[in-house]
Amino acid sequence: MAGRLQAQIICFLLLSCFQFLPESCHSPTKIENSDTYITNYLRSGDIILRKSYGLVSNIIAAKLNDTIDVSHCGIIYIDANHTVYVIHSLSKAVSEKNGMQSCTLKKFMADSRIETVQVVRFKKDSAQIIGKWAHYYLLKQIPFDHNYDLKDSSSFFCTELPIHIINKQFGINLSSGNELPKFSIFLNPKYFDKVFFIKKANLNH
Repeated sequence: MAGRLQAQIICFLLLSCFQFLPESCHSPTKIENSDTYITNYLRSGDIILRKSYGLVSNIIAAKLNDTIDVSHCGIIYIDANHTVYVIHSLSKAVSEKNGMQSCTLKKFMADSRIETVQVVRFKKDSAQIIGKWAHYYLLKQIPFDHNYDLKDSSSFFCTELPIHIINKQFGINLSSGNELPKFSIFLNPKYFDKVFFIKKANLNH
């Protein structure tokens, strides 16, 4: 109960802060053709993590990180035409749509601090089940989980989506209790391989 109340307080603060943010005031670091560069490493079901720009992203990163500086995650989905999408869940407060949605990898990267992008792969997902289930929930139009309740699968916040799929399909519970999960759970070498991360040597300023 305490964990859920804490999550709701954080959500309220984030939404309050968002109302006063400028449209864009950043000068993003870029990799030349970054989406194409990263696509070479990907397959459906991979989990992509990133930090975006602005105060909201900074607050989330400060609260939910212990070893990596990110504020959001999504699941890679590659369609029959080999177009790479990111399926993720966002609140309507920071998105035109509430809950499950998809965007191209190019769009996802454009909204990311490139140097924070990491991609991990669940070791047991050789059949790319995670991507298939992410697409299923996208089609079901599952709403965003404003209660941050991991026990309620009728709605998802961003990290809840892969946590739920892995728990349901592989019987592995990545979360602990009612606390909001840290993004570092996706770096546990027992369950995940690191597929890709940006090396500073590759950055063009």
